[in-house]
Amino acid sequence: MDNNIKKKIDEIINEISAINDLNIKHAVLTYMEQQAGYLLWQMEDEKHIDNDSHNV
Repeated sequence: MDNNIKKKIDEIINEISAINDLNIKHAVLTYMEQQAGYLLWQMEDEKHIDNDSHNV
């Protein structure tokens, strides 16, 4: 993993960890989970399309 990206992620995690309001923290983490899930789904879809193009 690119070190700069890892640092940015770590900074975001530290910022979220500092949130005292548990409702806000939960909402932020849920949003992050949804966004990560979407990115993973999109990547898997792209991999399937790429694999299908090699099988033609």
